[in-house]
Amino acid sequence: MEPIGYPVYFLYLILLIGIPLSLFRPFKAFLLVVFLTAAANANAFTYTRTPLLGPYFNANDACLLIALLAMMSYAVMPKVVGKYNAKNKNIIIGPAKWIIVILLIGFVQSWFVMGWTYEVLRALRWAITLPVYFIIAATMVDKKDKVRPLLLALFLGSLVSVFEHFFFVQSRMSLYQLYGDIGQFRTITFHSPGLWLLLAGLVWLPETKFLRRPVLIGAGVLFAVSTILNQTRSVWISSIAVLPVTFLLFRQKKIIVKAVVLPFVLLVLYGGISLTMHYTTPNISPGDIIMPRLNALFQGDMINESTITRRLDFEREIEEWSQGTLILGRGLAYFTPYSHRDISGRLTVAWGHLGHVTTLAQLGLIGLFVYSIYLPFIIIQASRKIWIEASDEVKFLGLFAGLTMIWCWICFLMSSSFLGQYAAAGVIFGAAWRQAMLLKTDKAAERKSQPDGILRRLVPRRIVW
Repeated sequence: MEPIGYPVYFLYLILLIGIPLSLFRPFKAFLLVVFLTAAANANAFTYTRTPLLGPYFNANDACLLIALLAMMSYAVMPKVVGKYNAKNKNIIIGPAKWIIVILLIGFVQSWFVMGWTYEVLRALRWAITLPVYFIIAATMVDKKDKVRPLLLALFLGSLVSVFEHFFFVQSRMSLYQLYGDIGQFRTITFHSPGLWLLLAGLVWLPETKFLRRPVLIGAGVLFAVSTILNQTRSVWISSIAVLPVTFLLFRQKKIIVKAVVLPFVLLVLYGGISLTMHYTTPNISPGDIIMPRLNALFQGDMINESTITRRLDFEREIEEWSQGTLILGRGLAYFTPYSHRDISGRLTVAWGHLGHVTTLAQLGLIGLFVYSIYLPFIIIQASRKIWIEASDEVKFLGLFAGLTMIWCWICFLMSSSFLGQYAAAGVIFGAAWRQAMLLKTDKAAERKSQPDGILRRLVPRRIVW
């Protein structure tokens, strides 16, 4: 089936509202982009294009343009938006600079080999999503008071994504009734941050003003149903594996009690999932969708059919990496000559199921270090700092960002790639990193204000502290 985008007037509407907002209310424009990118069907956003520019400008690009304009307005033009930007005059780059350097090296390699082609530009455009949104969020979320509206935008966008996903399922019901194929419902393009919000809530029910226990559990049922309906095993496995790792890294009080209560919470979730699916997919239970996908992991013939593609991909990408520059890889779009076009004429990548290995082949050992070691370490370190030192929504953001990074890293082993992350991941990581830097700055200022040396010893402790 040929991909279908949203009506083109939707793209024009985004620009019509977003551009003026980005110039005069930049933070609100940023929140609008966060909401839209969390709510959208990623595939439909990609194919929402203008007749004039075609594949060179779509709804994703429109959102990125608005977010960049908002960041520039916020950071570069304080006279226009002075009440937002009284003190902040710098764009915050942080660890994203190393990601961008690696991507540009990979882009230049592909450019020299294949020229200035659409496929080469497309590879760079898709890859910069994560670091650019990281910079935007790190620049915009420069106060702890901004964490709450950011989380709310992600939360509401995730809810919209779920309902849109349900509408998609309903539109496929007739095909399912005709062919009896549950795969008619499968899609990974409704992947919103809602799943990560649900998982973070299972680890720690946040003491925030809008993400209370009933709200999070109720919305979590919807997020979980959407996750089941996308029928992606790597997403399911990552969601299960991330919980014990997060419990271990984000140690908290009463962890044993949490571990005991968690099965009961999961039971409540499963009951809610079954009830919701009774209305969204009549006559189909969660088990009807889950078991056929999981059987491929345990049944002999199905194991071979399921894993042979990844095994061949692994062998091919290791071979390609070994034939290029081991340190810098083969280039960001090296795989384009090996790709093929499907029946509808769309270009499809020949492999890429194993994210870490794909990065190794594209960007070499340095790229693998930056994406698979350096970036996860920096984000988890920042997230743990927030978790230990902050409170309320900021504390939850720390857990949320750390869990999201762990989930992405695990999923990276099986399919999902940091080179193809949606905007939400970059926003979450950038916001959390900036909040950790703010905590560090606050502590340094506090230490500077305290008496030191001989003066500290002379002043009574009860007065100093």
